Amino acid sequence: MYNINKRGDEMSIIAYVFLTLKKGGETNVAEMLRKMEGVLDVAELYGEYDVIAKVEKESMEDLQKFLIKNVRPIKEVEQTSTMIAVK
Repeated sequence: MYNINKRGDEMSIIAYVFLTLKKGGETNVAEMLRKMEGVLDVAELYGEYDVIAKVEKESMEDLQKFLIKNVRPIKEVEQTSTMIAVK
C-alpha cells in the first residue's frame, strides 16, 4: 500500500524524487522544480544524487504524469529514482 498523507478527508501520495544531473545543472534544476505544482521541498545534495524533491500528488497516475511530462524532459536530468514514502 502506498503512503497516504491525510489532510482532512483528502488523501495524497508523498514521493521523494532523487535526480542525477549533468555537471553544473544543480541550481537551475532546483529552481525549476521549486516552481512546479505539487513540489513541497527541494534540496541540492552532495553524493550519488545531485537534487532531491519532495512531491505530493493525488494518485500514482498523477505522479507518473508529473515525472514523465515535467521532470524527465529537463535537459540537465540524466536519471531519476523515485521513492514512495510509506509512513
